[in-house]
Amino acid sequence: MNKKATTLARLIFLFGFVILVLQSCVSVRGRNVKEWEKYEWQMVKVDKSEDPTWEIYKRKLKGTNFLEYKIEGDIPSSPEACLEAFRKDIHKLANGAENKKYPIYEISEESENSILTYVIHNEPFFFKNTEMSVRYLFYNDDEENFAVEWNEAWEESQIQPSKKLKRVDTFRGSWSFSPITNNSSKAINSVQFDPKGMPLWLINPMVYKFLKEGLEGIRTTSKQI
Repeated sequence: MNKKATTLARLIFLFGFVILVLQSCVSVRGRNVKEWEKYEWQMVKVDKSEDPTWEIYKRKLKGTNFLEYKIEGDIPSSPEACLEAFRKDIHKLANGAENKKYPIYEISEESENSILTYVIHNEPFFFKNTEMSVRYLFYNDDEENFAVEWNEAWEESQIQPSKKLKRVDTFRGSWSFSPITNNSSKAINSVQFDPKGMPLWLINPMVYKFLKEGLEGIRTTSKQI
């Protein structure tokens, strides 16, 4: 083989090698982007009115089996009034105003910055009723931002498991209210949980309803404060 043929063969080999390396890099980058996108917020539902008043997002939490959902919307009340409305709704449930939905809703302990609750929820007939023990923690800062966070609190409640009830081992979430004007707020409500194999076609409608009713509840109650 002459020198020209040898040089051409080497160039063809080198060109082919470079193409394979580039294809491999593109493939790896594509997989990385898809993996990254799985854990980024994706809009899944939006108010269909001409002037949308809420948007719902969803994502997976990396390194866990948890799903996280959030709803965002404006509320025509101050952040402080919004947080007070949330607290007022807890008392409304505990005082029996929603007995048909909540056979038990107890405030076990309360302070200025915290509430401990025990709740039993009625579930559809093919599921066991569920029980939860939840601790709520309230915050605010110098910039007039107000928030509440909650998580499961079985160790604090020391309630023994019941064979008649399905225990919700993990229940976490938060509300944050940030000022837009003196009498309006940006509200974000997020919830996190492990679906434990439950299908999304069953989970999604329940979570969407929970988030929308929660936002509307704050809007309604905060007007009375």
